[in-house]
Amino acid sequence: MAENKGSIDAANEELSKAGVTWVYCQFTDLDGKIRSFTVPASDFLSGKLWKDGMTFDGSSVGFAKTERSDLRAIPDPDTLLILPYGEGVQKVARVITDTYTSDGLSPYPVDPRNAAKRTKQRIIDMGYMKAHLQPELEFYLLKEGFNPAVVHDHGDPVYKIHPKEGYFASVPWDNSDSFRNEFTSNLLKAGIPIKFHHHEGGSQQVEVEFKHIDDIVKCGDVSMLYKLLSRLTAKQYGYSVSYIPKISQFDSGNGMHVHMWIEGKNGSAFSDPEDEMGLSQTARYFIGGILDHALGTCLFTNPSINSYKRLIPDFEAPVFATWGHSNRTAMVRIPGSPGARRVGDIEVRHSDTSSNPYLAFTVLLEAGLDGVKRKIEPPAPISEDPNKMTDARRADLGIEMLPTSLHEALEAAKSDDVIKRAVGKEIFDSFVEIKEKEVMAFRQHVTDWEIEQYLPL
Repeated sequence: MAENKGSIDAANEELSKAGVTWVYCQFTDLDGKIRSFTVPASDFLSGKLWKDGMTFDGSSVGFAKTERSDLRAIPDPDTLLILPYGEGVQKVARVITDTYTSDGLSPYPVDPRNAAKRTKQRIIDMGYMKAHLQPELEFYLLKEGFNPAVVHDHGDPVYKIHPKEGYFASVPWDNSDSFRNEFTSNLLKAGIPIKFHHHEGGSQQVEVEFKHIDDIVKCGDVSMLYKLLSRLTAKQYGYSVSYIPKISQFDSGNGMHVHMWIEGKNGSAFSDPEDEMGLSQTARYFIGGILDHALGTCLFTNPSINSYKRLIPDFEAPVFATWGHSNRTAMVRIPGSPGARRVGDIEVRHSDTSSNPYLAFTVLLEAGLDGVKRKIEPPAPISEDPNKMTDARRADLGIEMLPTSLHEALEAAKSDDVIKRAVGKEIFDSFVEIKEKEVMAFRQHVTDWEIEQYLPL
């Protein structure tokens, strides 16, 4: 239950000062969807919600079996946010809840946010201070009534962005500029530090980059808030937002590149100014762990059927478990120059925006920490495109191919004990059950392509 009286008092003062009427209580399910129930702000001001939380049906959100489904949602006062709309009408706030057992005494192990909390503690137990993460969440901004077959056509016959040619597009070609300004303004009001925003490579693709967040749990919170505010802002502009990994066979996919570094007691544990790549031995072991568990992490970093239509050559998405300096074909990229990379930042590029951020960050950090613990030396970095290597050369270099389907990712994760431990048995078993049903449903589905290709046979 919530015990931080100072945080509760500060949250109540903010609710009262803003004149909030309703509070959205929100958490993230295993699939990465926001679940929400709405409570009168007066129940927070009285202390009732902070103390007791709210009982809910865990079976209806995939957290529990029907016969034992009562769970308790306890609000985290540090996450309270007055939402940037509602002026002149009833003001609304939102708060993130943690899931507890029905008596409210123990964190519930199937809650993804609780998994991230366990990894946060594991970092400390290994003698480090914290992890710094910066995910890049790409998405498509779609007009009402869009046709996925011509998603790149936004209706302007002159100022049209063609597939894969949208990176850093300027107005008037960039028709997302006004939306991005408003969306970014909403993120800033929410206290999220912004690096910059721009049109991405896809014809209607958008990205707003925020700076490193120095807490895995908070980074998961921020990522989910980013998705929520992008959708709310888009709706005001008559658009919808999609985080589907691959929206068109011709256009760029939605990746979630994750920059990360670990802070030790004396600063960055990843930085070594004397190293040619600016990386410490700890950072190299961490990369070794990421690569060693690359196939197993995919179940949580690339958790959809559609994810594997993004991990193909010629779209700047990695296909093989490799690493290299400034190499955008590699799965782990070391960006910039050693001088500009004072903290030893590394960029993991295979994950996508269909993932649950709490679980994706958890498995990536746990894979890297296993590399540090076991002193896994990574193979030599590559400076070429592994897609253009021969099979024999890749074999000589020990380069493994990432899964090409969700089924392959499931099988890889089942044989990876580190990934199982990272998320916990309860989450792992529940997630596997969900994804196996997804695979079976897709196997049974007959697509338009198959009808067109095989009906005449």
